[in-house]
Order: sequence, then C-alpha cells, then structure tokens
Amino acid sequence: MYCVYIGAQEKDSLLEVRTNHGWVLGKKLTNSVYAWNGIPYAKPPLGDLRFEAPVAPNNWTGIWDATYDRSECVSFIVSELAENINNPRGDEDCLYVNVYTPKPPQSIHTPLAVMVWIHGGSFLHGNGSYALYSPTELVREGVIVVSFNYRLGIFGFLSTNDNAVPGNTGLRDQLFALNWVQNNIRTFGGNPNQVTIFGESAGAASVSYLVLSPLSRGLFSRAIMESGTALCIWSLSKKASEAAFAVGAIMESGTALCIWSLSKKASEAAFAVGATLGINTTSSTDLVRALKNVSAKDLHRAAILIMGTILARSPIDGLVYAPVMEPPGDNAVVTISSYERLHYGAFNRVTQIMGYNSAEFYLFQNLVGLILKYLANYNLTSAHLVPSSMRARKSNLPTIGDQIKAYYGDNDETVLFPKSRLLNYLSDTAFVRPIQKTVQLTSKYAMTYFYKFSYNSIAGALGAGHADELKYIFDNENDISVDEKNVAKCMKKLWTNFAKYGNPSYRLGSRICNGIFWKPMTPSDRRKLYYINIDKVVTRGSNPDGENMTFWNNLFEKYALGPLQLY
Repeated sequence: MYCVYIGAQEKDSLLEVRTNHGWVLGKKLTNSVYAWNGIPYAKPPLGDLRFEAPVAPNNWTGIWDATYDRSECVSFIVSELAENINNPRGDEDCLYVNVYTPKPPQSIHTPLAVMVWIHGGSFLHGNGSYALYSPTELVREGVIVVSFNYRLGIFGFLSTNDNAVPGNTGLRDQLFALNWVQNNIRTFGGNPNQVTIFGESAGAASVSYLVLSPLSRGLFSRAIMESGTALCIWSLSKKASEAAFAVGAIMESGTALCIWSLSKKASEAAFAVGATLGINTTSSTDLVRALKNVSAKDLHRAAILIMGTILARSPIDGLVYAPVMEPPGDNAVVTISSYERLHYGAFNRVTQIMGYNSAEFYLFQNLVGLILKYLANYNLTSAHLVPSSMRARKSNLPTIGDQIKAYYGDNDETVLFPKSRLLNYLSDTAFVRPIQKTVQLTSKYAMTYFYKFSYNSIAGALGAGHADELKYIFDNENDISVDEKNVAKCMKKLWTNFAKYGNPSYRLGSRICNGIFWKPMTPSDRRKLYYINIDKVVTRGSNPDGENMTFWNNLFEKYALGPLQLY
C-alpha cells in the first residue's frame, strides 16, 4: 500500500503520528479536540479474505490522510428495508479506526486513559464514525477516545458450525482493533495499560463477550456495558449455519427457500431443495468458496431474505447474524457457555459498569404488531412466551406460559397483552432479566457498578427507551433543557471518572449527579443488587424492578434445566 497525503488544508506537523504501519495525519476539530479518522487496522477483507479473520494491513510510505471518516461496513437497517435490500449501505473495505485526543500528542506528557467505543446496531448496522458518535465532550474530560468499524451481518457473523467458517468474524475484528490500540495508542498520548472498552446494545454484548474471552486478556482493564450482555437471548445466534446453507441455496437457485425448509434440520432441507435446483455440494468448504465469489450486493440481498424468513417464524428468539458457539480451538472467541463462564468466574475479572434503560423496548414499538401477529398465528398458545434460554421441558411449556400470560397480560383469550404490558414483557425478557443476572454473577468475582437509566424528556413517554442514554454520553444538541444538560454532565463525568480512576464517583462534587456515591457490588452484596437510578435527580437503591425479577427468578429456579447458556 502506498499513500501520499495531499490536502487543501495547511499541513500541521504536530498532527503527524507514526503508527506501526506508517505515518498518519490528523486534524484539529476544536481547541481541545484533535482527530485521526480512517486509519486502517486491517487489510480490506475482500475476495479470499471475506469471512476470514482480519489480517494486518500493509505498511505504507508517505503520510496517510486521516482527516475524514471511511466507509462503514456493509449494513442493513430494518426500517430502510426497501432501500437497503438491493442497495446495501457501506462497503466491504471498512476496517478503520478513529482516534480523538484533547491535545496534540507531543503536548501530552502523562499518558491519558483510553476509552474504546464499540458501536451497537443488532450486529447488522452502525459504525464508529464521528458523524454518528461524536466524542468531543468525552475527550474534553481528559481522556482519549477510540472508535472503529467491524464487519456486520453475514459478512461478520456467517457460521457453518465447523472450521470452514467457525463464526464470530466481527468479534475477531474487535479483538484485532484492540490489539491495534495496544500497539499504537502510546504514540497518540494514550496509556495502553488504562483502556476501558464500552458499548451499547450489540456493542455492549460484544464488550461482554470480550470480557468472557481468554483471547482478550490484557487488552483492557475496565468495561462498560449499556443495555446488553452475553446472557441476553438476542446476543447468541442459534440459527447461523441454517442461514449459511440457506443463503447458499438462494445463490445457487436464484429463489428464496420455502419457510417449511427452514426447520431444525434446515441444512439438510436446504441441501435437498438445492439438489432439485442443481446444487451439487454437500460441503461447507465448497459452500464458503462459492459465497466468496458472489458480489457483496447479491450476498447481502440473499442474507436479508433468509433473515426475514427465519425471524418471521420466530421474532422473539434471537438474531440470525450474531455471535455463535464455535468449534473448540486456540483461536476460538466463544466456545464455552456465557452463563458457565460467569458462574465459575472464568472470565477477565476487570472492574465493570452494567445497566439498562427503564423502558428498553419502547424503541421497538413498530415490532409489536409483528410479534402479536406471530403469537396469534399460534392460536395464542402461551407456551411461545417461554424464553428458550430457560431450556424447560416441553411438557412444562404450557404451564410456564400460562403463568407468564397471567403475570403480564390478562385472561382475555382474544387479546394476549395490552401494548404497554407486552412492551414490559419484552423489555424484561430481552434486557432486564439477563442484565441483572449478569450483574449478580459477575459481582462474585469482580467489582461491578450497576445502574438504571430512567431520564426521558418526552412528555407521556413510558420511560427511557433503548439507546436513549447515548445522547447524554456523546455530543448532544445545543438547544436542550437545563435538566438534559445536567444529565449529560452527570453521565460524561461518571463514565470518564470510571475510565480514569476506576471509580465513577471520584471527586464528583455536589453539583454533578447531586454528588452521589455509587456503591459497587461486591461478593457479599450479590443477593441485594445495589444500583443508582440516573434521572433528573440521581438516587441510590437496591433491587430495581424487584417484583418482576422475583417472578422470573422463581420460574427459572423451578423449571429451568441446566446447564444454562443464556438467561
């Protein structure tokens, strides 16, 4: 690779930084924020590198122009289905990292704490760009912020359940980016021994998997998980190989598979359908070789069709393209049940922050109609309300489902749930229950700070929806209320204090977060979940959503069959 910087703006030698692969030139955003955008941390994963683990980029001569964001990875947004299905967003050439500092590196005499952001987006969309997540307010608190892109959807999470493509390529990208930080952040003024990884939703689940994985040991010292952990039912794909072979069938036949063919033995059915249409391979290696020769556009379209078919069959049982359990191996990221790792303390015991928002599923109201239709198609069979993470006996499912229906709904057989109660059920199932269990298990072995974010400035809202806290952590609009400004100051100070000192309450003062002392969870506290509630007024408490969680914990204790994988 050879790149010479040519630009209209005056060259500033203070913003030239040497990385392991060559010099990069950044730019000044404000008097207190300097940026290097679009630095390659891996080779473009094209051709034979598609679906493969990331590879280090070639060294370059000259100076790499790091003054603008590069393309996001190929992605798909559900709300933009019509536009996205034939014209995907992004590009396969997308593995770039961004660095933001409060001073030019030569002016930083004591290495600063580093915060590495891992974006969310259902493992399907999102990016680490300045436009989407501007970190200037965080940087002004005296930390260095790093963000990056990682492969998404079928490009990042295809799995054949064997060594042809074991899966978790997107997680491997994240590990590779964290290794880049270790090898390069010192030249930007950062301390590689003081790295905090933080993420939201799928980004938080990614952080959780990194905490659990032995491959990440030594890459970070603290972690923040906002609205997601590796115990969430949506964080682990149980359908990845099914999707892989089904996509292969589509690419061979040019048509979508029938819904009936996507069964528990979907790969057999896919091969059977494919055989009638001229598919002559029964080898996952041959399948992957063929998929590497398909255009990104066609592969993306086929992946969306398969995802839609699978989700229509079961929209509340997890994502299609997401982390998977891999075959055992030295380079495997996820091979052991997340629940088992947490239960036995077999994870990186770094200090952690975890939490959720008060009305998580409020963001996904448009999915409620789909879910109600799914439940109605099964004649309101309450057994479908039982989360697969419980692993209950099939004979017990109707009994458990009836208890869930009675607790969250009513006895009207024609309407399963009022909308608000269905949102509560989905929030508890997808977020609250697994996150609380993660806090409980983690705190046996590592210092854990627990929070609930409840602030919502919209009148009449049920609470704080999924991702609502992000605008108070990253840059928010100038035209905001005094209360919103106070919440933003509180969130930024808590998060950056944690990154700098390992203690979010460090020297808060009475004017920020009303001077709250955030008590961490310790092994002796795990039966009582201490937390702070972040609202207009920040308060302390214990056992948030206690009645609902007692209901679920009792169900799991009575009916769950081990070993558990999720919760």
